[in-house]
Amino acid sequence: MNLNSYCVIMAGGVGNYFWPISNQRKPKQFSDILGTGKSFIRQTYERAAQFFPKNRIFIITGKEYAEITQEQIPEILIENILLEPYSKNTATCIAYATYKIHGIDPTASMIAIPSDHFICNDAAYLQDLHEGVEFVENNGGLLTIGIIPTRVETEYGYIQVNERDETKKTLKVKTFTEKPDENLAKVFYDSNEFLWNAGIFIWRIEDIIHEFQTHMPDLHALFTTNSQLNTLKEEDFIKNVYGECYNISIDVGIMEKSSNVYVLQGSFGWSNVGTWNAFHSLCEKDEQNNVYHSDKVILNNTHNCIINVPSRKNVIIQGLDDIIIAESDHYLMICHRKDEDEIKRFEKTFRLKK
Repeated sequence: MNLNSYCVIMAGGVGNYFWPISNQRKPKQFSDILGTGKSFIRQTYERAAQFFPKNRIFIITGKEYAEITQEQIPEILIENILLEPYSKNTATCIAYATYKIHGIDPTASMIAIPSDHFICNDAAYLQDLHEGVEFVENNGGLLTIGIIPTRVETEYGYIQVNERDETKKTLKVKTFTEKPDENLAKVFYDSNEFLWNAGIFIWRIEDIIHEFQTHMPDLHALFTTNSQLNTLKEEDFIKNVYGECYNISIDVGIMEKSSNVYVLQGSFGWSNVGTWNAFHSLCEKDEQNNVYHSDKVILNNTHNCIINVPSRKNVIIQGLDDIIIAESDHYLMICHRKDEDEIKRFEKTFRLKK
C-alpha cells in the first residue's frame, strides 16, 4: 500500500438489530456473532494491518467504547483511537478523521471502512482497496466500492451506473438509492445497472475536503475554525464541534451531491450482516435449515430457526418454525423471523421498565 495512505475503521454503531447478543454495552462490531472466534472489528483491523502500518490505522468510535476497543485491539496506538462524544452519523465521523489526517499529511489518501461487515476472500478485498487507492491518486474524485447483486435485496443501499461493464472495474456513478422496497429492488436487480453499496470510501484528503467545502460548508467551518486537532486540546474541541453538527450520513451529505463519484466493482464476497436473516444466510445450516453453533442444542421437528445461546446452555427445541432464539447476559429473546424489525425496540423497552 502507498505509504501516503491512511485507513480509518468506522466503529460507531450502537447495536440494535442483533439484540441481545449485540447491545449498547457491546455493539455488533465488538461481538463474535458469526462464531468465528474473533469479533468483527478484530477481523477488520487484522485485514487493514496487512497493508497499513499501525501508525496509519485509525479507529473512530464512541467514547464509551474506548476500553473495549483497546481490549480487543491492544496493538492500536492510543492516539489513533478517535473518540466521538456523541453519535452524529458518518458525515461527521468521516470529517473528524479527514481533518485530523489533513493536519498530519495534507497530501495523503484515505480509506474509510465499516468495522462490522462480513468479508469473504481477504486477498481479493485487499487487492480492491489497493486498486482503489491507485485510482484516486491517479484520477482524483470520490470512490466507493459496489458489490454485484446476487439476489433481490431490500436491506442494502444501491449504486446506479450507466451499465455494468465487465471490461471496466471502475465506473462513473449516476445515483444512490437507500433500501428500496421489494418491487423496486427487483427492478434494480434485473436492470444490470445497480450494485450494492458496501459503505467503503476511498479518496485523497484534498478531494474530500473540497467536497465538504462545497456541499457541507457549515461542517467544514466547524472543523477548521480555530482547529485544535492534533493538540492537547483536541478532546474539548471535538466535544464542541460535535455539539453543533447535524446527524447526517456521508452518502446524503456528500456522495449524492457530488458530480465526481466513481464505484469500483468489488471482487470479494460481502454482507453487512445487518439482520438475523442475513446472519442465517451466511451460516452453515443443518438438514432442516436451522442455524446454531453449540453441540448442546437439540432440535426436534424444528425448521428454519436461528439459535444463538451461550455454549454452556443445554437447549431443547421442539416443533418450532422460523423463530429466532438468542440469549446474552440476563436477556432471552424469542422472536418470529418475520417480525425481526421489532428487535431494535426491545432494549429500549427494558430500559423504560427500570
